[in-house]
Amino acid sequence: MSVSFNELVYALVRHIPSGKVLSYGRVAQLLGMPHGAREVGWAMGSLHDDNVPWHRVVNAQGRVSIKGSPEGAALQRVRLEAEGIKFDDRGRLDMTRHLWDPAPPEVEQIIRQARGESDPN
Repeated sequence: MSVSFNELVYALVRHIPSGKVLSYGRVAQLLGMPHGAREVGWAMGSLHDDNVPWHRVVNAQGRVSIKGSPEGAALQRVRLEAEGIKFDDRGRLDMTRHLWDPAPPEVEQIIRQARGESDPN
């Protein structure tokens, strides 16, 4: 089954645990597009699914970065803080502490599931 890049982004983001984040660039890298941060941003910007924890995707500096929506940026920060993530006085979260680092087999399984493929094992 063929799925769009956006659908793969959403599938991966659905698996980010509470209290953890990924950067746009890391999402792209995990999906095999090492220079695809902008495309991940576009995918997140066109999201219309409340079951995807969009607030767990931040920029590479650990900041919320929702363009054109101060309300959206404030909501993202509130949601992250509700999950125990703290921001410093410069509006950054500690990426070393809160970065989700899934193992490659876990990412491969998420992608296979999104594509409707069975587990090869």
